[in-house]
Amino acid sequence: MFQILHRDSLARIGELEVNGKKVLTPLLLPVIHPFKPEPWISEVKKLHLDGVITNSYIMRKGGFEKGNVHSLLKFDGLIMTDSGTFQEHMYGPLDAENMEMVDYQIRIGSDIVTIRDIFSEIDHSGEKIERDIYENYRRGLEAVSRTDSYLALPVQGGTVRELRAKSATLMSSLGGEYYPIGGIVPLMERYMYSSVVESVLISKMNLRPSSVIHAFGAGHPMFFPLLFLIGVDVVDSSAYIKYARDGRILTEHGTLELSDIRESLPPSPYLDPYTRKEIDSLNSEERIRVLGLHNLYVSVKEIMRIREEIMDENIWNYAEYRAHSHPTLLAAFRKILEFYEYIEKFEPRSRKSPVFYLGEETLRRPVVRRFVSSTAVPGPCAKVGGKPYSYYVNEPVDCVETGFGNVPLYFDETYPVAQSIFPDESVTFTRGEDRFDYDPWKDFLLRKMDSIFSYQFGKPLYSIVNREDVSLLRSKNTGKVRMLLVKGNPAFAFRASDGLFSLTIVGAKIILDSFPAPRHRVIVDKDAEEFVREGRNVFSKFVYDADPMLRPHDEVVIVNRDDRLIAFGRAVLCREEMLDFSRGIAVKNRIRSKDLE
Repeated sequence: MFQILHRDSLARIGELEVNGKKVLTPLLLPVIHPFKPEPWISEVKKLHLDGVITNSYIMRKGGFEKGNVHSLLKFDGLIMTDSGTFQEHMYGPLDAENMEMVDYQIRIGSDIVTIRDIFSEIDHSGEKIERDIYENYRRGLEAVSRTDSYLALPVQGGTVRELRAKSATLMSSLGGEYYPIGGIVPLMERYMYSSVVESVLISKMNLRPSSVIHAFGAGHPMFFPLLFLIGVDVVDSSAYIKYARDGRILTEHGTLELSDIRESLPPSPYLDPYTRKEIDSLNSEERIRVLGLHNLYVSVKEIMRIREEIMDENIWNYAEYRAHSHPTLLAAFRKILEFYEYIEKFEPRSRKSPVFYLGEETLRRPVVRRFVSSTAVPGPCAKVGGKPYSYYVNEPVDCVETGFGNVPLYFDETYPVAQSIFPDESVTFTRGEDRFDYDPWKDFLLRKMDSIFSYQFGKPLYSIVNREDVSLLRSKNTGKVRMLLVKGNPAFAFRASDGLFSLTIVGAKIILDSFPAPRHRVIVDKDAEEFVREGRNVFSKFVYDADPMLRPHDEVVIVNRDDRLIAFGRAVLCREEMLDFSRGIAVKNRIRSKDLE
């Protein structure tokens, strides 16, 4: 039901299809009171939101028994219903059993039905939390065995890492797809954002990669960038109206108290018609309406902005920049960086956006940390005043000082060295065609290609091909390498965008012959082999196996189960995702099989 359309590390734009309704993630589900939907539902429609969430317990208590929730809300999009668990957390025990609420939600036409789980409070003992997560598992199993409706199976566990992991593992074993992360509202209320991201990441690590992750109640836009950075797909929000009732205004950077604003109001279509005094003169109901509509608008705009950042592969820059707006957000960002081993599996070797240095945390990002661990050398190294560094030294040197530490000069064009911006750093580029015509520089370029190949593919180039057979095709304008030739045949295209290689037909055959299976391979089922040979992309459901070291955007050869080359392309997913997703593209194919002959 869910597929990744575009991704940047754990952050992803996806398509979720439920009951014939397709929604795009990241997704915001505004909380709508079932008996007081206006004016909010009208604004939801104006803002073209794909879904909402409402509370089935309130509907049941209010006597709504025979109708359809879509008719009640006058909304044709996706509707998710909560089961009343949060109301129990707020107001005490409820007189409703699990399957009573599940059956009721199904009866009123809910698209996403939530089981009646038990909320893990901050002050609950470990023993109680453990009992409750096993009870939640029992209730999930009960619901799964009795209905084929699309179920939300919440993960609880409080702030105890082991119990959060156990809850995720138990709920994942039920074979569902939609997993709300529960118990985080009290953490949000106390600005314990580090605990929230830890709860989400521990849960996500123990769920299947294809799971849709919903952060229950994480509805403040200032926190959205960090949530979606770590792979959350859906958030719901009642904050837009709750804050309005308290005279508080949401912004993407935090919260403003209306009483503290002396001059201009934040810009938005809903506040722009009013002065500060005119807002004060409104009656309570109208003031709540205006502030609530503004708060909803800001939340929606932030979701749209985050989608753009993911498309631009800029989510790390954006999330880190936004984290510096509040100390607790910065602490949460630092907590994310502690999960390097997990996040690195989903981190591409390069991306479209450069690395912006925003503070010490930048150097701990997974893409930077992985690069430095593979290439860093001890000093002393040359200090060079511009990029690319090889254009600013008179002769080849062993290494240069960079913002990432000491790096061999061979990597001066490779991501993230050239694709980074540090304070007070020159980013001018010069023409260098003449310098590379001298023997020392010709030899430098050949050694450079060998080093980059080894970094990207894990084995020195000249260990698999004779150096005498290698030549370089260079740009007439800049002198930069554009293609690596083997015996005069184009083998590896050298990408100017990130200083890494793309495969050609010759290069794909070299990789296949030089690395044992399954290294650098995606292996497809027989059912898909013919389609891939025709040049079609490889879809996840047809992947039999893949290289465990594969990362998104890696160059791969596509083979059948007999290890025969049928195509090559660029991975969209890592191996773990390829084997788990049943929908979506795993590898973008760049060649037809007949062209390999």
